[in-house]
Amino acid sequence: MVQDDHWLWRLEANAWLGAAAHELEQGEAGLAVRRTAVTHARRAAGMALNAVLVDLAVRGGSPDRSETVWGRSYIDHLRTLAGPELDPELRAPFTAEFGQHCRELLAIPVMPPTGLVRIARGPDEAASHAIGLARRIVEACTLAVG
Repeated sequence: MVQDDHWLWRLEANAWLGAAAHELEQGEAGLAVRRTAVTHARRAAGMALNAVLVDLAVRGGSPDRSETVWGRSYIDHLRTLAGPELDPELRAPFTAEFGQHCRELLAIPVMPPTGLVRIARGPDEAASHAIGLARRIVEACTLAVG
């Protein structure tokens, strides 16, 4: 189903999962910079979701559904799954808990709040949390693809 000229079909599911793993690595390497870590975390989650969309279509699902219902960008994918009103049929193969992970990942501001400067011993806690959420999303997508 690979089509070089289409955003979703340009990679097979396993290649999307590989791209997601690479984004996670980049996010972990950039934990010291919150914007970098959170952006890579969101990209990793979105690319893993691309893998599931491709896999669903390969297994006989509707390619049109994959292209339209979920949106075009990784942020669109996360927003779709984060919506509490999402039809359970559209949410499949994911659980409501998975949707909560997407909501939490989207709720983490890319930039830290202005005002007081927090002194920490390690990387930004929000950045670490974003990477942890993305890792759970990628793992769930990997299981869904099989």
